[in-house]
Amino acid sequence: MYLRYHFLSCIILSLILFPFLSYYSLLVFVFGFFIDVDHYLYDLIKNGKFDLFENYNAHMSKERIAHDQLHIFHTLEFITSFIFITIYSDNIYLLLMGMGFILHLILDEIDGINLIRSKVEIKQTRARSLIMWLSRNIS
Repeated sequence: MYLRYHFLSCIILSLILFPFLSYYSLLVFVFGFFIDVDHYLYDLIKNGKFDLFENYNAHMSKERIAHDQLHIFHTLEFITSFIFITIYSDNIYLLLMGMGFILHLILDEIDGINLIRSKVEIKQTRARSLIMWLSRNIS
Protein backbone atom coordinates (compact mmCIF):
# COMPACT_ATOMS: atom_id res chain seq x y z
CA MET A 1 0.00 0.00 0.00
CA TYR A 2 1.18 3.49 -0.76
CA LEU A 3 2.56 5.36 2.23
CA ARG A 4 0.25 8.31 1.58
CA TYR A 5 -2.77 6.22 2.60
CA HIS A 6 -1.12 5.15 5.84
CA PHE A 7 -0.01 8.73 6.45
CA LEU A 8 -3.47 10.22 5.88
CA SER A 9 -5.39 7.60 7.86
CA CYS A 10 -3.03 7.82 10.84
CA ILE A 11 -3.12 11.62 10.79
CA ILE A 12 -6.93 11.56 10.73
CA LEU A 13 -7.13 9.11 13.65
CA SER A 14 -4.56 11.15 15.59
CA LEU A 15 -6.57 14.34 15.01
CA ILE A 16 -9.76 12.64 16.17
CA LEU A 17 -8.01 11.49 19.35
CA PHE A 18 -6.16 14.77 19.95
CA PRO A 19 -8.94 16.54 21.93
CA PHE A 20 -9.01 13.60 24.36
CA LEU A 21 -5.34 12.62 24.54
CA SER A 22 -3.43 15.77 23.56
CA TYR A 23 0.00 15.08 22.09
CA TYR A 24 -0.10 11.43 23.14
CA SER A 25 -2.32 10.89 20.11
CA LEU A 26 0.81 11.33 17.97
CA LEU A 27 1.84 7.83 19.07
CA VAL A 28 -1.00 6.53 16.90
CA PHE A 29 0.50 8.31 13.93
CA VAL A 30 4.11 7.37 14.65
CA PHE A 31 3.50 3.66 15.05
CA GLY A 32 0.83 3.42 12.35
CA PHE A 33 2.98 5.13 9.76
CA PHE A 34 6.56 4.24 10.62
CA ILE A 35 5.87 0.53 11.17
CA ASP A 36 6.71 0.15 7.48
CA VAL A 37 10.37 0.73 8.30
CA ASP A 38 10.66 -3.06 8.07
CA HIS A 39 10.23 -2.79 4.28
CA TYR A 40 13.29 -0.55 4.16
CA LEU A 41 15.28 -2.77 6.52
CA TYR A 42 14.53 -5.85 4.42
CA ASP A 43 15.58 -4.12 1.19
CA LEU A 44 18.66 -2.68 2.91
CA ILE A 45 19.79 -6.11 4.08
CA LYS A 46 18.84 -7.86 0.85
CA ASN A 47 20.28 -5.32 -1.61
CA GLY A 48 22.71 -3.33 0.54
CA LYS A 49 21.33 -0.01 -0.72
CA PHE A 50 20.97 2.77 1.85
CA ASP A 51 18.97 5.17 -0.32
CA LEU A 52 15.52 5.35 1.29
CA PHE A 53 13.80 6.69 -1.84
CA GLU A 54 15.46 4.18 -4.16
CA ASN A 55 14.34 1.33 -1.87
CA TYR A 56 10.81 2.75 -1.66
CA ASN A 57 10.53 3.17 -5.44
CA ALA A 58 11.87 -0.35 -6.01
CA HIS A 59 9.41 -1.76 -3.48
CA MET A 60 6.48 0.07 -5.07
CA SER A 61 7.43 -0.93 -8.61
CA LYS A 62 4.70 -2.89 -10.39
CA GLU A 63 7.39 -4.77 -12.32
CA ARG A 64 9.51 -5.89 -9.36
CA ILE A 65 9.27 -9.58 -8.61
CA ALA A 66 10.02 -10.31 -4.96
CA HIS A 67 8.37 -13.23 -3.23
CA ASP A 68 8.58 -14.20 0.44
CA GLN A 69 9.89 -10.86 1.68
CA LEU A 70 10.44 -10.71 5.42
CA HIS A 71 8.79 -7.59 6.81
CA ILE A 72 9.39 -8.43 10.44
CA PHE A 73 6.80 -6.06 11.94
CA HIS A 74 4.09 -7.57 9.73
CA THR A 75 4.62 -11.16 10.87
CA LEU A 76 2.17 -13.14 12.95
CA GLU A 77 4.75 -13.56 15.72
CA PHE A 78 5.38 -9.82 16.06
CA ILE A 79 1.68 -8.95 15.88
CA THR A 80 0.63 -11.50 18.51
CA SER A 81 3.56 -10.59 20.79
CA PHE A 82 2.75 -6.91 20.54
CA ILE A 83 -0.94 -7.46 21.23
CA PHE A 84 -0.17 -9.76 24.17
CA ILE A 85 2.27 -7.27 25.71
CA THR A 86 -0.15 -4.39 25.14
CA ILE A 87 -3.08 -6.18 26.80
CA TYR A 88 -1.15 -7.40 29.80
CA SER A 89 1.00 -4.30 30.38
CA ASP A 90 -1.92 -1.90 30.95
CA ASN A 91 0.23 0.82 29.35
CA ILE A 92 -1.56 3.70 27.62
CA TYR A 93 1.42 4.36 25.32
CA LEU A 94 1.40 0.80 24.01
CA LEU A 95 -2.37 1.00 23.60
CA LEU A 96 -2.06 4.13 21.46
CA MET A 97 0.76 2.63 19.41
CA GLY A 98 -1.38 -0.49 19.03
CA MET A 99 -4.25 1.57 17.65
CA GLY A 100 -1.99 2.92 14.93
CA PHE A 101 -0.56 -0.54 14.30
CA ILE A 102 -4.01 -2.14 13.97
CA LEU A 103 -5.13 0.63 11.62
CA HIS A 104 -2.02 0.02 9.52
CA LEU A 105 -2.62 -3.74 9.35
CA ILE A 106 -6.29 -3.27 8.45
CA LEU A 107 -5.33 -0.96 5.59
CA ASP A 108 -2.73 -3.48 4.37
CA GLU A 109 -5.32 -6.25 4.35
CA ILE A 110 -7.88 -4.08 2.54
CA ASP A 111 -5.25 -3.29 -0.08
CA GLY A 112 -4.45 -6.99 -0.49
CA ILE A 113 -8.12 -7.87 -0.88
CA ASN A 114 -8.57 -5.11 -3.47
CA LEU A 115 -5.60 -6.42 -5.47
CA ILE A 116 -7.06 -9.92 -5.48
CA ARG A 117 -10.56 -8.71 -6.38
CA SER A 118 -9.25 -6.62 -9.26
CA LYS A 119 -7.29 -9.64 -10.49
CA VAL A 120 -3.98 -7.76 -10.47
CA GLU A 121 -1.00 -10.03 -10.87
CA ILE A 122 0.75 -9.95 -7.51
CA LYS A 123 4.49 -9.95 -8.13
CA GLN A 124 5.54 -9.18 -4.56
CA THR A 125 4.59 -11.21 -1.53
CA ARG A 126 5.56 -11.04 2.11
CA ALA A 127 6.07 -13.78 4.62
CA ARG A 128 3.20 -13.99 7.10
CA SER A 129 5.22 -15.88 9.71
CA LEU A 130 8.80 -15.42 10.87
CA ILE A 131 9.08 -19.08 11.85
CA MET A 132 7.85 -20.29 8.48
CA TRP A 133 10.14 -17.83 6.67
CA LEU A 134 13.11 -19.09 8.68
CA SER A 135 12.21 -22.70 7.87
CA ARG A 136 12.14 -21.88 4.16
CA ASN A 137 15.24 -19.68 4.03
CA ILE A 138 17.73 -20.92 6.62
CA SER A 139 19.53 -24.10 5.72
